Amino acid sequence: MMRTLLLLSAIVLLTACGQTSAPAPQAAATNATTATTTASPSKPAATSTQSSAWDRNLLALLPQIDACIAKQPDAREITYAGERDGGVLVRLSSPQNNFDCNVRAGSAQVSRRNESLNIDGENAAIFIRGPGENPGGECYQAPEVHDASGALVGWMVDPEGC
Repeated sequence: MMRTLLLLSAIVLLTACGQTSAPAPQAAATNATTATTTASPSKPAATSTQSSAWDRNLLALLPQIDACIAKQPDAREITYAGERDGGVLVRLSSPQNNFDCNVRAGSAQVSRRNESLNIDGENAAIFIRGPGENPGGECYQAPEVHDASGALVGWMVDPEGC
């Protein structure tokens, strides 16, 4: 009886965590503006079809992200990018500072981050723009992000850290 109860408990726990013997559904076909990631052994891959965060449009926003980084080259960590107030707002960070960057008509204006501005979805995904080394550090290998041609454009890091 105890063994049966233990077995049933294990099955319920595995099912509750999504661990079933059924095969995982295939991701829907994506278009050329969809970023793809390569999983590391210790972290699951994040794909744009799974994401409800700002990064689902990452590749389409790359020109605006790059315009901001051109103005602030040491700020390569992106915590948000999206349309806002008739332009694109990019929130980026360097090791020392946090910035807001507004891009309108291809022109980027960078300022210190407005900490009173709360943006829904910020930090739900964190993108590190390449080139560079994988930012996962000793904890894990951050999933790589590739553009439609397969070129490495950066990495998605775990917002929760190690």
